[in-house]
Amino acid sequence: MSAPASATIRPREPNPRPEDLVQRAAAFRDRLLDEQEATEERGAYSPKTHELFRQAGFYRTLLPRRYGGFEFDVPTFLRVIVEIARGCPGTGWGLCLASGHGLQIGGLYGEAAQAAAIGPDGDFAAPMRGIPMGTATRTEQGSWRIAGTWDYCSGSPYSTHAMLAVRLDEGDGPTGAQGLALVPRADWTLMDDWRHRSFGMRGSGSNSIQVDGAVIPDEFLVRGNPLGFAGKPDTPGYRLHGNPMYAGHSMGYLQLEITSVLVGCAYAALDEYERIIRAKKTPGPHGVPRFQTADYQRYWGLASGKAGAAEDVLLRSSEFYMELCRESVAEDTGFAPDQLMRIHASTHHAVNLAWEAVELLFRTSGTSEGGRNGSRMQRYYRDISTARTNVGLQWETFATALAKEHFGLKTDGLV
Repeated sequence: MSAPASATIRPREPNPRPEDLVQRAAAFRDRLLDEQEATEERGAYSPKTHELFRQAGFYRTLLPRRYGGFEFDVPTFLRVIVEIARGCPGTGWGLCLASGHGLQIGGLYGEAAQAAAIGPDGDFAAPMRGIPMGTATRTEQGSWRIAGTWDYCSGSPYSTHAMLAVRLDEGDGPTGAQGLALVPRADWTLMDDWRHRSFGMRGSGSNSIQVDGAVIPDEFLVRGNPLGFAGKPDTPGYRLHGNPMYAGHSMGYLQLEITSVLVGCAYAALDEYERIIRAKKTPGPHGVPRFQTADYQRYWGLASGKAGAAEDVLLRSSEFYMELCRESVAEDTGFAPDQLMRIHASTHHAVNLAWEAVELLFRTSGTSEGGRNGSRMQRYYRDISTARTNVGLQWETFATALAKEHFGLKTDGLV
């Protein structure tokens, strides 16, 4: 079955400002702080919070205006996520990796697929799992039959679709060719296999997705490996919308998503540390509030500087990504791999700064805080520790790949 033809959707808010969206995200902080424990137990933020996020427009941040989105730039989206993650890192991760792929639907897929996926209400959210864990088999009618199980589909609990990397089978069995399949929510099963097995980021909704023979139209599959750095991607969405943002490489962007969450986590830990050192006194008969002593002032100041530096790297890298998109369109060239890899290398060190801030605050917060089950400081430590196990954050391995690219040596790939 083919997707319906395109139709422009009238935005619910014709003229929102980027700063308004960032302020809305910051206003959620107290609510998200209060819900952290329940979010972990549930494995995702609540249905009520999801509805409030939807009403606030967070899922529309990067979606094309043609289909009811705000079409804000990448730096605006990342600032929203930093604020959400500052209230709850798990919630920030889940929202980010559900709403952030408005960039991929708006760029990689054509007019018919976008109209069908985003319309008729202008809502779209989807995890993107770029490692092929299933197959797409060509049918006699020209559609694709999808089968497989994809793990770590962060943001999936409230998603309307899933973007899943597949190995293509066009009649002679799976080959080395890959594609990215867009599968509607009704055609996949959400598996409850995340919340009770994870050390941290338990509230991120990083569930597995199972697809058992769902059939999607041809326009719901784009060919190619979304995790490559080289070449000029085919972006029919750019030709449709005329915004260079939709002509970008996924690999120049995906690392920015994760980094924004972990910058927010560092700020969350800094907020909690301030609460602790204002409330708790130094030991002994003449104890004073800890924030009045040089040691705790030093710890807070060091962590504050690291978190701020991490955010600066994040936002500058996001601006650089937008510059690369504009240059690629203006010069009609592909993206130089070393430029995209520079974004990854820089944001890896932003994550390291965020980690150093959280580790310092956790270690010096005391056993009654950082070492106590259920405490926010322990949760932030668990969240960022778990995030750093992500294959995309192994900065030493990536440094080798970056050096090989620079010196013109053959690389073995990143995944």
